[in-house]
Amino acid sequence: MKTIKLFAITAAALVLGLSSCMKEVKPSPADLYKVTLRLQSATTRAELPAAIPGTTVLISDGYICFVSANDAITDVYTISANPTSGKNIKNTDLGAAPVTLENVPGTSAKVYMIANTGTHAAMAAPAVGGTMTAYLTNNMDIRDQGIYTTVTSTGSANLTAGSDSDARNAAITLSTDVARIQVKGITFDGDVTGKVAGIFINGYYPTMALNGTGNSLRMSGISGDYDEVNGSSVFPASLLTFVYDNVDKSFDTGTATVVGPALAGGVWAYHLFKSPTPQIIIKLTDVVVGGQALTTDQFITINGFKNSATSAVINALEGGMIYTISTESLVIKYENMTPEPGITPINVDVTVVPVTWQETQVTPNI
Repeated sequence: MKTIKLFAITAAALVLGLSSCMKEVKPSPADLYKVTLRLQSATTRAELPAAIPGTTVLISDGYICFVSANDAITDVYTISANPTSGKNIKNTDLGAAPVTLENVPGTSAKVYMIANTGTHAAMAAPAVGGTMTAYLTNNMDIRDQGIYTTVTSTGSANLTAGSDSDARNAAITLSTDVARIQVKGITFDGDVTGKVAGIFINGYYPTMALNGTGNSLRMSGISGDYDEVNGSSVFPASLLTFVYDNVDKSFDTGTATVVGPALAGGVWAYHLFKSPTPQIIIKLTDVVVGGQALTTDQFITINGFKNSATSAVINALEGGMIYTISTESLVIKYENMTPEPGITPINVDVTVVPVTWQETQVTPNI
């Protein structure tokens, strides 16, 4: 009997490459496998405490797929909380101790893991006989990415020689195509009062294929689309807190110059698929400047990020990165306000740190 050891590295090692020091072996029809996975439990997100750099992405469910050299799926194991058959792996069993998988076809040359598939994406289980390339066109859904410790993650590795002639090994490094933007607060400057009605991410993918291909980037320059109460076609109500927030908090530069999340020490957080750097649109209502009430809603457009540490322009969101906008770097003045979104944009310095959720402070472009 041949065995394989598969080491599933959790997102604490997301940024590490696969080991290349192991000898690759050709599959044999007699091969059997031993698989070691490491899983933990999840926590929560958005308008909650800021994501901590170094936080590990965990695994709550998913699939392990063995694949032949010509891309055919040869065997599938399901990860779940309540296993019902020998092809199921209980997620709480996936820790430091190895989990043994046997009788995996010897034609297998590679192994894939898809972790945290979510409920909105409604992914069908991988099917033996199908191709892995085709399966990786299945879409992830942004609504399944709300918990930063259980974002959808994937990884793969070749099967390599083990400690004896019957053994096989594979070391998988999981990675995610999800990035996190978190806004700590907004500072207002000048003789102005009003209300922060909403915060919107303008330019996001609602879904993305497991292979990293985004679908239908959504963005708008029309003020009517920025409806924090009822939603719109660009910002549907089903994506409230995922790509926009109904803030509804007043500001007064004479008494309350800073607007922040309701939770002390919290952030407004958005988990987004990797993409060109989006705009952040802040909608203001009931604005009074120098005692004069404005007749229309006003918008602040953050059009770009700069790395606070290096001043480098950030042109795209990368998976596994936290982009943090501090209250001090996001300072709004009357001259930054416009009656439509997308006019007179600002830049913001942002703190950026790569994952194992790692953070980068960024400066917004205002």
